[in-house]
Amino acid sequence: MSDTKPLRSKSGNAKWRLGVLLPLGAALSGMALAEPTANTVADNDQELVLDDVKVKANRDKPVNRFKADTSTTGSKTEMAIRDIPQSISVVKEELIESQNAFNLRDALRNVSGLTIAAGEGGRTGDSITLRGFSANSDQYLDGVKDNGQYARDTFFIERAEVLKGASSILFGRGATGGVINQVFKKPTGKTGVTGSFTYGLYDFKRTTIDAETKYQDLGARLNVLYQDADSFRDYNYTNRWGIAPSFKWDITADTDLTLNLLHQQEDGVFDYGVPMYKGRPADVPINTFYGYSDNRMMDTDVNVATVALTHRFNQDFSVKNTVRYGDYERKYLTHLFSCPSTGVCVPTSGANAGTINRSQALRLNTQENIYNQTDFVYKKPLFGHVNTLMFGSEFGWEEYDFKSKNSTGLTRISVFDPRITASTSGLAYDFSGFLATNRLTRAQTYAGYLMDQFEITPEWKILGGTRYDVFEAQQIDRISTGNFDTSVSQWSPRGGIIWQPSKEQSYYFSYGKSFNPSAESLSLSANNANLPPEQNNNYEIGAKWDLFDGQLSATAAVFRLEKTNARTTSPDPTLQMLAGEQRTDGFELGLAGQIMPNWDASITYAHLDAEITKSTSTANGSVSGAVKSFLGMTPVNVPEDSGVAWTTYHLTDNWEIGGGVFYASHRYADNVNEAVLPGYARLDAVVAYHQKHYDVQLNVFNLTDTVYYESGQQNSALPGTPVSGQLTVSFKY
Repeated sequence: MSDTKPLRSKSGNAKWRLGVLLPLGAALSGMALAEPTANTVADNDQELVLDDVKVKANRDKPVNRFKADTSTTGSKTEMAIRDIPQSISVVKEELIESQNAFNLRDALRNVSGLTIAAGEGGRTGDSITLRGFSANSDQYLDGVKDNGQYARDTFFIERAEVLKGASSILFGRGATGGVINQVFKKPTGKTGVTGSFTYGLYDFKRTTIDAETKYQDLGARLNVLYQDADSFRDYNYTNRWGIAPSFKWDITADTDLTLNLLHQQEDGVFDYGVPMYKGRPADVPINTFYGYSDNRMMDTDVNVATVALTHRFNQDFSVKNTVRYGDYERKYLTHLFSCPSTGVCVPTSGANAGTINRSQALRLNTQENIYNQTDFVYKKPLFGHVNTLMFGSEFGWEEYDFKSKNSTGLTRISVFDPRITASTSGLAYDFSGFLATNRLTRAQTYAGYLMDQFEITPEWKILGGTRYDVFEAQQIDRISTGNFDTSVSQWSPRGGIIWQPSKEQSYYFSYGKSFNPSAESLSLSANNANLPPEQNNNYEIGAKWDLFDGQLSATAAVFRLEKTNARTTSPDPTLQMLAGEQRTDGFELGLAGQIMPNWDASITYAHLDAEITKSTSTANGSVSGAVKSFLGMTPVNVPEDSGVAWTTYHLTDNWEIGGGVFYASHRYADNVNEAVLPGYARLDAVVAYHQKHYDVQLNVFNLTDTVYYESGQQNSALPGTPVSGQLTVSFKY
């Protein structure tokens, strides 16, 4: 018979066995405090019985969901954000999930100074303006160029990082307003699986799976996506699926190999929205479609493979070699509004009163990229001071093939009473016969760089370096004899100084340079093929603070970004010259992290004063019809004020509520500032219920059903989503 006695208490209160407390105490690492007992009964043959025990322990510290401490984009190695003398925004996976931001462009709305210029069915995939300058070709994946034209999903990324200001020292050509770098989801060494299913208005259906495991030295992770969605826009839909496996092999303790693969496929509709009327989006229902009912197509096929080998020679010296292959294909039928070069788009009198002309073309662009990057990092004190030396090289090859064939027999359509019909004749359905465009462009990049961060004292640090690029491009026109080639070489310096009077404060000044060759977007023409690259300078003063014991970060930056020799019309109308100037003066504010233990927030704001300060180019206004100069105009798609405030609060451990506002002031959609997209403020909300193994989340978009326009051009404006909702059920094991 056992000699164990049942627990009992003289006072009737519950008692605890010491044997139960021991592992608990060990688990809590000394945080368990047992009060002395008044009625302890013990002898050598009996178990010890204690009175009530009060256990005090801190709850697990919650993950700071919206605040990032480090970045891999501001340098060639992971670095604390406070040590990077430049503005950098990080949109973490948790913020993406909270907002149901399924597309990269939706996630990037959280970045100050960044404007989206594409909605559903955008012509060039994700089209982005950053600090007043186009960043269409400045998109990267794990620091390697990913400039194919496609709408990027967020199912395979753990974060999006945006480095602002001229940054050719890190990324070569372009990088004027900054760069967008997606960080791939890689194996973490854990084993588990998460998944989600979302259903929303307009028959939106989406499911994702994220599973990973590790066996001995090999880790593997798999992300899968399927989406089938209609739209608030008539005749629109977006079907998408993707798969993104990732592997990590720890070859030795100092050497590892990672392999990331991405396949994303999509079919949808090319849609530029509603026509402009008298310089504003026509006052028609936002679902109104102006294309043809029977020929809508936009197919995208993307394949990206990346292999990275990292070796640590010792604790101070390491090298990483990355090889990227990208294959992008995009086939689509455009639906555009066309206007005469002189005169208004929509006449108010005559036979064409109240109608607008349409154009349509079948287009196919294919692109292949091969890039190789080698990055060395050497961390060794120099003259007794902390020093990090970074140097390396980049070699790239790109091939871009573009074909376009115009449809014929298109008819004008009423702006306010459109009658949607099938096309009757002249539809371009293949690339036989006469093509409007048929060209092949090849480009090569050869570059080397050197950067160093030197700690003068624990409070003062300097960062400096430069990169030398050789960029060559050749364009073959298969229709005419207009073949072009170009070769440019360019030094791109960068410098910065950091003052950190305490661990909570960091202040900096930085200077960076970038260049834009004529073939930056893999296109050349007779009027620019022989021009040297445009030059850009970014001057920035900023501050970064850590508040509330590091739980909340606040940032501020004042900057001038200028293009000193922009391409503009020369006295010879067949050529361009480098006599223009464009400048953006502005400031940005940011707040990210936990205001209180249960209260998360991400707030950004930007004020941009952008202007074309020197130009000889002119264009006819779409409203006045008059010839106007670009001089003094605001660049396209740059709101003076914009910002996002998103916050969530945990009412209990299970219930979370939140919401936010997305704001932008008016933007111009043409170069002479006659076509205007009105400003807007969109209000969203979220309610979530969390359990250990599942979550239920309801997102409501545009609560006030505000009519707004996400993007536009001189002749068209793409409406934003009306009030709508999505319910997501997630599981995790």
